[in-house]
Amino acid sequence: MHPDVTEPPRLDPLRQGLALLRAPEPDAEQAVYWFQLAAEDGDVEGLALLAFCQLEGLGLPREPVQARERLERAAAEGSLTAKFNLGRALVAGWGGEADPARGIALYTAAAAAGHADATFNLAACLDAGWGCLSDRLAAKALFMRARALGSPLKAPGLRIRQRELDAVRELARHFENGEDLPRLVNDRQHKAALMQDLVRRPRGPGLGLAPRQGRATPAPLASMLTGLRSAVTGLFGPRKGRSLAN
Repeated sequence: MHPDVTEPPRLDPLRQGLALLRAPEPDAEQAVYWFQLAAEDGDVEGLALLAFCQLEGLGLPREPVQARERLERAAAEGSLTAKFNLGRALVAGWGGEADPARGIALYTAAAAAGHADATFNLAACLDAGWGCLSDRLAAKALFMRARALGSPLKAPGLRIRQRELDAVRELARHFENGEDLPRLVNDRQHKAALMQDLVRRPRGPGLGLAPRQGRATPAPLASMLTGLRSAVTGLFGPRKGRSLAN
């Protein structure tokens, strides 16, 4: 009789690649080898990480065009890693024409699913107005959420003013429900666009004149100005207030 021969356990290519890439002394070239095997086995995360290495030039020559094509495929199959890195490529214009709006949409989708660094990058875009209208209150709330999710990225000089604190905390609580995050961000962008349009419209007759002595500002105009001030404060935060370190 022959002794039983057991086959050695099959190594998981994705885990092997990640271990090599995250090691104290990373071996990116060997990591790429394992990611290639994982991608050939139909592992979408293996394809996304292979594309990431190709985008960054880790373990193989940098080739952003092919990397972007691979990221497109992996993102279409639902990879958060791919959505995040494709968003980076689209915002920066790596490997093809820049498309910041689509890049931000991908950041938003990945952030809604709990991707920490995508949440950070979405916050950075909203803070600076890259590919979107600036929304600093939402940006600060998302920076807080990114940190809570474990992102190691930092926003230099980030400050939350005392008078902003309650609004930022309230937004951060709303953003905790990832399913609502895209709708909340889009609603705030829509309101910001409406207000920007309102501010840029030419003033009608008499709107630029101060009221005559002894007369109150007409009620409809006073209400409009008060509402506009409140809306601007709600979207962008007050302009004055003591700064607090985030």
